[in-house]
Amino acid sequence: MQYLNQSEILPYINAGKEIEQFLGEFFIDNFRCFSYVTLGQTKEGYYALIFEKFDDSDEGLTSLYDYSSIEPDNLYGKEIGPSKSFEEIIEKLNREVKLDSEKYLISGYLDEEIKTVPNNT
Repeated sequence: MQYLNQSEILPYINAGKEIEQFLGEFFIDNFRCFSYVTLGQTKEGYYALIFEKFDDSDEGLTSLYDYSSIEPDNLYGKEIGPSKSFEEIIEKLNREVKLDSEKYLISGYLDEEIKTVPNNT
């Protein structure tokens, strides 16, 4: 899996691709959960979506993208933006979550990323 750093992701976003970053795992009661962020661009500007999902792997689901959302009001992620500049959306996002400027992925690779997280349940 090849990570992109923050300086490498803008060309992908400007080409219409989404970029993601796995933010980590956490627990609600005894339920394992994951959070991640998606970055992209529309006609209105740059946006970010923060996702928090239950680990539904014991329900037979194999993809993080299919796991159920913790917050029913944010089924499609908590939206940050739109912002006119990419720097501004990163700044806004960093107020909400802790980004790692060296660990961005092209959309679709998070399932590989969570396989590297030890299951401590």
